Amino acid sequence: MEMKNKRRLKKIKGKVVHGSTPEERFKEIHGMTIEEWHEQQFKAKTGMTPDEWYINEAKSTTPIDFIKERYDTVTEDDVKLVKDMQMLGLTNEVINVLLDYVAIISRIGVVHPLVREMGKNWVEKDILTIEKAIAYVREEQKKYKLSEEK
Repeated sequence: MEMKNKRRLKKIKGKVVHGSTPEERFKEIHGMTIEEWHEQQFKAKTGMTPDEWYINEAKSTTPIDFIKERYDTVTEDDVKLVKDMQMLGLTNEVINVLLDYVAIISRIGVVHPLVREMGKNWVEKDILTIEKAIAYVREEQKKYKLSEEK
């Protein structure tokens, strides 16, 4: 740890840092954003970007296993929910993104009525691939952040 501190101090020694926020100061010192730094660290550890890792996880995990990994148990209602989403035409990987997204926005886990409503919405909007699902989720998160800033 001491070696890291010495390197960090050497990097900023004699420099005047002008950033007014921690993010601005970090970028000024390191030449990249904190998010870019985290991605770089993640790739060094796993050999893939966070997006590649997430897509790999979503593609290689069934929705039932996805629920089990996060909540330890799977109910009959969970199984029915997954089957309902499959009947709508959503693939397992898109269902996984949907389940993850609903768990995050609800803050209490997989809320079945919300998953059903959003699943129908995604089919209507032709969000049927993992790439489209991830892009949609990111766009919605941006809208939410902007609305919070107002």
